[in-house]
Amino acid sequence: MDSKSLGFSRSSLWLTALLTPVVAGAADWQVSGFVREEIAVRVGGEDNPANQQGNVYNGKSVPNTGLGPFLAPGVSPATLARPGSLSDSNTFNLFATRLDLAVDGKLSETLAAHLKVRGFYDGVGQVDSAFRHENVFEQEFRGSRGGTPFEVARKDWMLDIPAAYLDYSDGPLWLRFGNQQIAWGESIFFRVLDVPNGIDLRRHSVLDVAAEEYSDKRVPSLALRGSFRVTNDWEVEGFTQRFQPTILAGDNSPYNTIPSQFVVQEKAGYDKVKDDLTFGGRMRGKLGGFDVQLMAVNRRNPDGVVRWTDSRAGMLAGTSFEAGTGQGVYSAAEWFHYASLVGLDGVGGLESALNEFPATLGLGSAAVAAGCGGTVNGGRISLPTKAAASCVLDTFFDPVVGLGNLKGHLAREYPRENVFGFGINHVFEGEPDSFLDQLVGRFELSYTPDKKFTNPTLSREFIKEDETQFAFILEKYHKFSAEIPATYIVAQWLHKSASDLFGRHLSGLDNKPGERPRGLNSFNAIALAIQQPSPTLEWRGDLTVMTDLRGGWLIQPGVKWKPNKSFQLDVYGNVLRSDGGNDDFGANLKSANEVFMRGTVYF
Repeated sequence: MDSKSLGFSRSSLWLTALLTPVVAGAADWQVSGFVREEIAVRVGGEDNPANQQGNVYNGKSVPNTGLGPFLAPGVSPATLARPGSLSDSNTFNLFATRLDLAVDGKLSETLAAHLKVRGFYDGVGQVDSAFRHENVFEQEFRGSRGGTPFEVARKDWMLDIPAAYLDYSDGPLWLRFGNQQIAWGESIFFRVLDVPNGIDLRRHSVLDVAAEEYSDKRVPSLALRGSFRVTNDWEVEGFTQRFQPTILAGDNSPYNTIPSQFVVQEKAGYDKVKDDLTFGGRMRGKLGGFDVQLMAVNRRNPDGVVRWTDSRAGMLAGTSFEAGTGQGVYSAAEWFHYASLVGLDGVGGLESALNEFPATLGLGSAAVAAGCGGTVNGGRISLPTKAAASCVLDTFFDPVVGLGNLKGHLAREYPRENVFGFGINHVFEGEPDSFLDQLVGRFELSYTPDKKFTNPTLSREFIKEDETQFAFILEKYHKFSAEIPATYIVAQWLHKSASDLFGRHLSGLDNKPGERPRGLNSFNAIALAIQQPSPTLEWRGDLTVMTDLRGGWLIQPGVKWKPNKSFQLDVYGNVLRSDGGNDDFGANLKSANEVFMRGTVYF
């Protein structure tokens, strides 16, 4: 078996070899970990529309608006439909077993070592036939199929080393070298200052317990990080790390949000930047009664941007489409529905796919466009109406005069950007036991000049726009009664000037199928989180609510039970709502209405 199939790159082998004897020889060390069962059961709602089995057009016939019925009357079908045989419905979203093992060793008064190994098996494809062909973990952009150099993965399991680093501390100086996360900012849901690392969306997406604040989601990276305490009140910190992208949920997996009629090619874009470095620094201190911080990061955007790309597929090589898969788009109605669902311009996306790939002209696209009421000027196609675009699409999708169902191909790239930010905290004082007493107020702001966004037309001409985002946060432990412990309360408001909660450019939202998106001026969301322990601390009740004020809601009630230090049971619900206007964050996530349970044994 070669090194690629074993899964670990040279850097991971080198770091593991370095740390293993160091930890093993530690004078003061300890081993800890846990085994956990995680199960999520879907409750009501719809199947995931981004997956083949949940496509809302499965088995649904729609009128063929293309030229086929006129060019081949009686032969070309009057209606187009996806096969109903593709449909399936799932009960489980998650059915996983997880093992975490941590080794921490103190080598001297100034040096410590930390190593963590994580194994995760998701058997949802074994217990639920809807996901029998699903891929949860494999990533095509790495030879190991894992998401990072320290991971090996197959479709239903992954094994990785999320932490492997050395800590050096001597007086005011602290250094950390190795594979690690860097967590900045203190918002729930809202990553205003939390910009060093991307997010791993494969393990229950971002729908774990909200109060955990992405602690298990950040993608670790090989990094050198350090801080120096200049005075008792001021500290400077800096880091440099190897680039690692946000890891997307697998195609046709339970929490996939990218319509499976499209292929995202990631390898070429990743290979161009895989050895690039991210740099960042911040300064933290006190000014009077305020805690302040200033930060700056130069990075490759780990979320990336996407555009149409060459499919390199048979007769359609040189275009952004692939034929003959049986899993593509079957009709104009389906095309427009899914474009609006994910914040894209269905008409503009078609124009970009035709105009930016000259090979489409060899397929007669100009003649089809002209016959459908479009215009062709200097080789560029313009489709002025929904009817014209629908006609072109259905002509291509027609199995007689066209190509049948088509799968689109996208390329993912990672533009470099600068992110500047600051934060300020203040602890208010009031009458003892009043709500204002010890109320913590926080404000976080980040500014990214000339940030690149995916164009809603999927053009290679990305949108470039300055983005400002900020969050106001109020945080309080408040005792409502002497009989119970203090209640923890957090209220937040997020504002973003150019994109929504998922980073989609606002110009693609407020989008009716077949029409040009109207767009939004800004994105705003508010969130409230409440935690209430029981008098014995054996139980804790949670409630988290978030809304974007446009019809998108996430409501997460839950309870934790920890009868002893070795066992914990968590039971939570995710309730997701959307008003259907394609202008809120809930539309893509409604299939994640669920109850999830985590049973954990610690050792």
